[in-house]
Amino acid sequence: MAEQVTPFSRFLPGCTFYERHEAPVAGVAPARIIDAVATFDMRSDPVVDTLLRVREWPARLAQHIGGAARERFGFGTFTLLHRDEHELSLGLAGRFWRPDFGLVDVANADAFLALARRDVAKLVVRFRVNELGVGESRLITETFVHCPSWHTKAMMTPYWIAIRASSGWIRRRTLASVARALAAQR
Repeated sequence: MAEQVTPFSRFLPGCTFYERHEAPVAGVAPARIIDAVATFDMRSDPVVDTLLRVREWPARLAQHIGGAARERFGFGTFTLLHRDEHELSLGLAGRFWRPDFGLVDVANADAFLALARRDVAKLVVRFRVNELGVGESRLITETFVHCPSWHTKAMMTPYWIAIRASSGWIRRRTLASVARALAAQR
């Protein structure tokens, strides 16, 4: 019997935390929807930008008192794991609960798959287009987080609880912004 491939198992050995959101998109080909997601600047939304600025504030404060400079958080922070006309998967590894996110540099999908550090969590954000019928689709975003050790899970759990509502809001606003941008182009 063939092993079942779950949505996260291509990139993660397990899933500790999960989140899903979706939005309708009408009259647009799946590849164009994925293109819109891939080029979307989440920081262009003032609410999302404000939420991310609040989250980045501790790292910015540390930077002002001598810490290392870091780029602003956005989709560009992630590693491309997979892209086709129906799906875009992005990966991130780090100690997300730390004030500076504790990000680990990951060069590419192979490096993400090979990363086996027990002190960091790995996260995959997947956008996929589910075609419902002629001209009707749903853009779905799923977030999968893998914590490889008890310690990592113990550190990630309170952080996940603290950020889950704002993370969901960011995802829903991203989906709505992409859908609006595509509708305006029709």
